[in-house]
Amino acid sequence: MAGAQRDAGAVSIRNSKMPGSSFAVTTDHCNVGSKLALIPGSTCHKCYAISIEKRYPSAHMGWSNNYLKATRMIEESPEKWARAMAFQIEHMAEKTGEPYHRWFDGGDIASLAMLRAIVRVCELTPSVKHWLPTREAAIVKAFMKARAFPANLVVRVSSTMIDDKPIAGHAHTSTVHKTAAPVGEVCKARTRGNVCGPCRACWSDSVPNISYPLH
Repeated sequence: MAGAQRDAGAVSIRNSKMPGSSFAVTTDHCNVGSKLALIPGSTCHKCYAISIEKRYPSAHMGWSNNYLKATRMIEESPEKWARAMAFQIEHMAEKTGEPYHRWFDGGDIASLAMLRAIVRVCELTPSVKHWLPTREAAIVKAFMKARAFPANLVVRVSSTMIDDKPIAGHAHTSTVHKTAAPVGEVCKARTRGNVCGPCRACWSDSVPNISYPLH
């Protein structure tokens, strides 16, 4: 376990708001998100992950290390990275009894190569449901030109502005609502103390859009 974390980056079960495990990288390298963070009214303008990294230097260091380890190993040996990540995710699913994994509770997909490697992780962990929220719509489209996502992976392309409609052309999306009527399933975490509780809608391929209340 320690070797996989040392080489590939660390999968975590510290995010108590969600079931199972998660993997975060620094927001310093968000391609789309770093631009949106500068735009008032965007879904990244008051990014919680940026706030966490500024408030907690240890989180910034850990997520930066995850980014560097992941990008380096994916470039050198994507299969080795995928197997190291799959090992950690399966271990965490067994430890928590929750076979659910979230990609990027901080940061986002860095490249098409990273998305391909993540898909390989999902293929190696068929008993785990994976959820990947992203604003990297171009990377997702590039991947889907070649093939579909595996059945245990739900990639939700996130709208860029508050109160926007879901982005067209994607099977699974997410939005943030403030004054506009929400579209599809509404996240109820705020009614549960900001935790998922029994809800697993974000991981469900039968839910086209999740709408999150602005907070």
